[in-house]
Amino acid sequence: MPPLSTIWPDLFATARANGALHVGASDVVDLHAGLFDAWIEDGRHASMHYLEKNRSVRRDPAARLPWARSAVVILVPYAAERPAAKDGAISNHISRYALGDDYHDVLGRILRELERVIGEGAPGAKTRRYIDTGPLSDRALAAQSGLGWIAKNSMLINEDHGSYFFIGTLLTSLANDIHAGLAAERCGTCVRCIEACPTEAILPHRTVDSARCISYQTIEHRGALDGTVAEHLEGNAFGCDICQEVCPWNSGRPPAPHPAFVARDEYRATPLTDLLRMAQADFSTLFRKSAIKRAKLAGMQRNVEAVEKARSGRD
Repeated sequence: MPPLSTIWPDLFATARANGALHVGASDVVDLHAGLFDAWIEDGRHASMHYLEKNRSVRRDPAARLPWARSAVVILVPYAAERPAAKDGAISNHISRYALGDDYHDVLGRILRELERVIGEGAPGAKTRRYIDTGPLSDRALAAQSGLGWIAKNSMLINEDHGSYFFIGTLLTSLANDIHAGLAAERCGTCVRCIEACPTEAILPHRTVDSARCISYQTIEHRGALDGTVAEHLEGNAFGCDICQEVCPWNSGRPPAPHPAFVARDEYRATPLTDLLRMAQADFSTLFRKSAIKRAKLAGMQRNVEAVEKARSGRD
C-alpha cells in the first residue's frame, strides 16, 4: 500500500476544487484526548451521555478500525457575515453555520470525492468518513494537521481565515507521511471570547460548560431551557456566534462561503415568530436539508418563546 504522499497532489486538488479552503493530514491518535477525558469527568458534557462511550476509540481510532493509519482533514468555509434582512427575520437569530444547507450532506459529498481519488490511486485502501459524527475529535486532528490551533473558546482558528469553518475528516489505511508543522497558539492574553459569553460558559483549558452554553441549550438540550441561559440568549434561537464575533482573528476579510452555505432567501423573508404558529409539515419544508432540524419544531418553538420573552422584557 503506497503512503499518503503518493496521491496527495490529487487529494489536495480535488478537495480544493470541491470547496475546501484548507487541507491537511495527521496521524490518527488524538493528542488532546486527556483534556477531553477531564472534561467528561467534570460533567461538562451535560446530557450528552453518548460522549462518555468509546473514549478509547476517540483517543485512537485504530482501537476500532485497526487499519486506520492517517487522517485527511478539510476545512470548508461557511458564511462569516449575516445577509441583510428585516428585523426579526429568522436569518438574524440563527447561527451562521445554519444559514444554508446541512453541513453533514455537503462535506459528505466532498469526502466521497476524496474516497474516489484514494480508490483510484491506491486500490484496496480503506477509508471512513466523519463529519461531526462518531467517536472522533475533528478539531484535535485538524490542529494536528497544522490547520490551526484550538482557541480559548474551544473553536479551531486558522491564522489566515479565522474560525468560520466546518471540519471534515477522512480516516485512511495509507501511512501518513505528510507531516505539517503545528500552528502556533496565537490567542495570547486575549480573553474577549471569555468576557463576551453572556452565560459565562467558557472555561479554562479551552473547554466549554455545555449546560451553560447557548448553542448546546438551543440545539441539543431537550426540555425547558436553563433559566440563566434563557435570560441571556441575546436573540439566539438556534446556536450562538458571540465568541466568534468578538474574536480578533475573525476581523479580517472572510473567505467566501461554500455555495451550499450561502443564506437561504426564505430565512431572510420569514419572521422568527412564524415558527410559533408553524405546523410540522411547514417546519419540515422550510428547513429541508438544514441543520436546524436537529432542534426539532418543539425545540425551536421553545427557543423562540424564550427569545421573545427576553425581548419584551427589555422593551
